[in-house]
Amino acid sequence: LVAVFMFSLIIGGATNMLLAGIAGQRSSLAMQELLDQSSSVAEYMTRSLRQAKKDLGPVCLSVRGMNYELTQGGIMFINVGGQCQEFRLTEARIEEVFWTGGEITSQVFLTSDNPAVTSLHFLLKGEGQDDDLQSRVTFAFEIEGQGAKPESRPKLQFQTTISQRTVDVPN
Repeated sequence: LVAVFMFSLIIGGATNMLLAGIAGQRSSLAMQELLDQSSSVAEYMTRSLRQAKKDLGPVCLSVRGMNYELTQGGIMFINVGGQCQEFRLTEARIEEVFWTGGEITSQVFLTSDNPAVTSLHFLLKGEGQDDDLQSRVTFAFEIEGQGAKPESRPKLQFQTTISQRTVDVPN
């Protein structure tokens, strides 16, 4: 009986260690997925926002001479190719939208539905012509992985500030 008891303790301990290792690996893989998705979308958005051009029309933005404009849940600007481009949060995913003449010409989700983006915020500084500041955009988003329990879902918050590549001088 003592040997059976000792054997069951050893097997129980080994099983517990194995299950803890599997849970740790799942958590690590889920966090790696969050890091991969957030890193790639942040790099893409940063590159696009940095290369934005001033709207001298106004072609895209509501005010002439602006570099960026906040929209409902996103940001709009003229990209390096001269197209009206927007980043916004749609259905827990970051979406890229291209506009021509006030109509959507293309929509692409930059993140998958797993993990879910729970928030996306933009802050503008120096977006106009009369402020004597170089245009800067700060964007932040929170992304959450999936898990069986809410407390086991990994979360990641990302924030960065970028400045526009071209010098912002009045035209």
